[in-house]
Amino acid sequence: MNQLPILYLVSLLMDMSVAAVIFAISRRAAELGATASQLGWLGAAWIGLYAVLALVTGRFSDRVGRRKLAFVGCIIAAGMALACSLTTQVGLLLVFSAIFGGGLACFWPSIIAWLGEGLSGHALAARLTTFSVAWNIGLLLGYCLSGVLFEHSPRLVFYASTGTILLVGLLLLLPGRQPPRTTPSDERLEIPKGRGFRKTAWLANFATNFSLTGTAALFPQLATHLGIGADVHGGLLAAGRAAALAAFAGLQLLMFWRTRLWPLWIAQLGCAASIVWIGFAHATWMFAAAWIIGGAVSGYAYQASIYFTLEEMTEKGKGSGFHEAVVGSGMFFGPMLAGWVGNNHGLRVPYFFCAAMQVALVCLQMMLVWVRRRSTATV
Repeated sequence: MNQLPILYLVSLLMDMSVAAVIFAISRRAAELGATASQLGWLGAAWIGLYAVLALVTGRFSDRVGRRKLAFVGCIIAAGMALACSLTTQVGLLLVFSAIFGGGLACFWPSIIAWLGEGLSGHALAARLTTFSVAWNIGLLLGYCLSGVLFEHSPRLVFYASTGTILLVGLLLLLPGRQPPRTTPSDERLEIPKGRGFRKTAWLANFATNFSLTGTAALFPQLATHLGIGADVHGGLLAAGRAAALAAFAGLQLLMFWRTRLWPLWIAQLGCAASIVWIGFAHATWMFAAAWIIGGAVSGYAYQASIYFTLEEMTEKGKGSGFHEAVVGSGMFFGPMLAGWVGNNHGLRVPYFFCAAMQVALVCLQMMLVWVRRRSTATV
């Protein structure tokens, strides 16, 4: 059996479970009366440990093998999902979610490096598009189903996630042929050298994850304040992932983003505007519009980052680990700082803070590219 369909399937199932667990933890904590600061830490702790460990586990997978490390990650993540069902204490939810992130750090860099081995150019972009579509479908389903299950009982979300993660582990144990490698005849679109594409994409990925996860971490408090139900809340997050899904599919049909940086900057500014919109919004349709814009931009930034990383770096495990560490660091600092702002300055201020940080990081990207190109031109 070809290993490739299995890798796509486990990517879908794992992120379906991740979405469900993280949604249930934050929503449960909000209903238990968690402060904005506590919600920020709940959104940051798991991904903070993930970001740190991804730098190590990506390289480690180059040595011990992708399958073994990913399986270990499944066991850890499943155990922590089950543990979350057994407590209603915010402090313990924080500890269990952090260890859950450690399990994911064993899983995702291994899977990404596994998928990218031996590929470049169009073949690499096509496989990464299918991979990104798969895990985004997982997130979309996870948000939708977790919101509905949560309405019946928070524990149902954790039980379902535990079972699904264990299924992922079993699927990884199935024997399969390695994914086919690229051939010399594969179409290839050269990335302009010395133009800062990879580092700009890393910063863009960090910026969008910072601003959007900071927004998502604090939204349970705003949702409960406005009387938005868990099912609608989950649907809003799912709308964002549907937009990201559309972005992944669209990027595969377009080539301009592989040789130009200005569209990435414009997209990020649109993301900042959508977060400002959340800061003023009261109606569900207004929140939905903002999440759709943000989701599309996050898909663009993620795809640019993972493509330029695996295209330019020969050590796939090292590259995938660094890419995931960039994702994780943005998802760590966003909720943590947004939570601090919300705790000290009010319910709506964190959204304006996240939007301002997005704009500032776009300016930083533009400045670094300008400096890099000017220094290259004078050599």
